[in-house]
Amino acid sequence: MVRPSTRTPDHLRNHSLSFFDQMAPPFYVPLLYLYPNDGTAPYDDDLVESRTRLLKLSLSKALSTYYPLAGTMTTTTTAGDGHHDPLTVRCNDEGALFLQARMMNTPLDSIVGEEARLRLLFPDDLAFRSTTLSTLLVVQITSFECGGMGLAVCASHKVLDMSSLCSFVNHWAATSAGGPRHRIEQSVRFDLAALFPPVSKQVTKTFDPPNVRTVCKRFVFGGPSIGKLKAMMRRHKIENPTRVEVVLALVCSSAISAARTCCLSSSSYVGSRSRLGSAFLTQAANLRSRLTSPSSTTSSIGNLSSIFAMSIGAGVEMDLISFVSTIRRVKTEYFETCSEEYSSGKDFRSFIVESTKVFRDAGSSEEPDVAQPRVYISSSWCNFPIYKADFGWGKPVRVTTAAQELKDTIVLLDTRDGDGVEALVCLEEREMTMFQCDKMVLTFADVAYV
Repeated sequence: MVRPSTRTPDHLRNHSLSFFDQMAPPFYVPLLYLYPNDGTAPYDDDLVESRTRLLKLSLSKALSTYYPLAGTMTTTTTAGDGHHDPLTVRCNDEGALFLQARMMNTPLDSIVGEEARLRLLFPDDLAFRSTTLSTLLVVQITSFECGGMGLAVCASHKVLDMSSLCSFVNHWAATSAGGPRHRIEQSVRFDLAALFPPVSKQVTKTFDPPNVRTVCKRFVFGGPSIGKLKAMMRRHKIENPTRVEVVLALVCSSAISAARTCCLSSSSYVGSRSRLGSAFLTQAANLRSRLTSPSSTTSSIGNLSSIFAMSIGAGVEMDLISFVSTIRRVKTEYFETCSEEYSSGKDFRSFIVESTKVFRDAGSSEEPDVAQPRVYISSSWCNFPIYKADFGWGKPVRVTTAAQELKDTIVLLDTRDGDGVEALVCLEEREMTMFQCDKMVLTFADVAYV
């Protein structure tokens, strides 16, 4: 365990989770940073030991600032239903779990292509998994024979969203690197529980994934391909389309098409009743820059994001242009309503709970003949500063995440050059086969590292 370098003061010993922390799913968010050989010998025990020592020392210092990450989660039983909801972090300086490993017979530049080996780089198979561990932060460094290094971070989503996770890792990296070129960013705040207190009732739902075989694959949309997609949008009067809009629209529309094709081709296809209904695309929304006040939320650590959804009616055929247009319209309307609700003086939390209803109710019907809507869960990690993490031996050559096992999920990340998008898509096995053959996917994406 790596503990904070300084003891957490008594008045900070209990960190209350906010309403948004309460809404967050109870799993670990994984990020993997890959660093190439910097010109030293292929494998140097002394160098590995030196870097490991530096990482531990700087992590200890970083945990003194991000002290809740060195604590343990406690639970409170919600009155009436017996539901155990984590509402408090005991900031007891227990520390973060720090693991070390060595990868044999696999070059760094090919590890992303071998999903089984890639998952070994993440701590104890925690990526996107719920756990009984009370530890909130787990780190694993993996040394490669080529001299490269993998640094995996798994942090509890109950205390960090992607914005806060990036802030923490970059703070840790700057502490490790030192020097004027690696300035540590502004001070951080842990005030979200005061701004958005938790509610007493259960607002999240735990559900088991369907018992179907899923496949998660990586697709890279390079800058030139995205440029062509943007040009297509502009020709149809969609101004300034973003990378996320065009890639998400292409991926989701192609996934829906694959699901419908599989359903229509076989009446015995598993779960066919759910594929004949309508579909929803949910998107995670970072609210830090969307709230009119307080401005301090930009440096507040914790969760400050929500979910909104667009619907696609049963049997409705929506081309890529319409899909992008609808994504933009729904997103714009959501953020406008969000700002209005926050500024109105009403209970902002009620609005957030209602906006996540589609996600929370997914698969809730027990009627065998009722066509349930398909819910595609997307999260964009684009435009977060994930490639800034220089611990003193250069910036990462690649930053990625682990493959998910929950079907109908889409995670988007930046490519290293900032122009492209890497999409991790998890679908039912047969649907993935159809998805890969989709004309738009074949035209604009590369099946990467499969």
